[in-house]
Amino acid sequence: RGNIAKIFGELITLIEDDPDQDRYVAYLNDSRIPNLRVNQEYARMSRDRAVEKSSREFLKTSLGNAHWLIDAVNQRKRTLLRVVRAVVDAQRDYFDYGPQALKPLPMTQVADQLGIHVATVSRAVSEKYIQTPRGVVPLRRFFTGGTHNESGEEVSWDAIKAALKDVIEAEDKAAPLSDEALAEALKARGLEIARRTVAKYREQLGIPAARLRKTF
Repeated sequence: RGNIAKIFGELITLIEDDPDQDRYVAYLNDSRIPNLRVNQEYARMSRDRAVEKSSREFLKTSLGNAHWLIDAVNQRKRTLLRVVRAVVDAQRDYFDYGPQALKPLPMTQVADQLGIHVATVSRAVSEKYIQTPRGVVPLRRFFTGGTHNESGEEVSWDAIKAALKDVIEAEDKAAPLSDEALAEALKARGLEIARRTVAKYREQLGIPAARLRKTF
């Protein structure tokens, strides 16, 4: 598994808009992955009785390991692409409208949908990035918990953070909003969360309190 992780590295998956089909298409940019294949001369030597038996046995073992690695890499590629396509289907609104449209998406949901273990999903998305029409983002960002807005629609925590950041960026810098006022501003957008949650998310975003944001 360690060798497979090194082969994949920080693999970038590409997502492109297909306006003719009104959909987003995902595919792997695997140009950085070496083209793995078995050395045919070694394969021939492993079957050649003129070659010393111990050498043939060593070659057979090594070739078996090589075939396993190639199969494992191909399987990982197929799994990653299936996971990405499931993400694209679930997060269509994100690609259409941006971070504030991100929906809750537990890994268990994708695992159940694809009929694989949740640990397989976790390994597949680890240190992977997606190049989208909205920039390059970590694949893990699309897996998040969330809540419901006043309309009963699911909203991810990351979408709420994006909305919070948007409110703060638009505030009057001479009279920045308190956490209580930020909570009210989010409520006006249909996102009702507690003041202490606003403070926690603000801190996670690296945004200082109102008194420190004030400019003169």
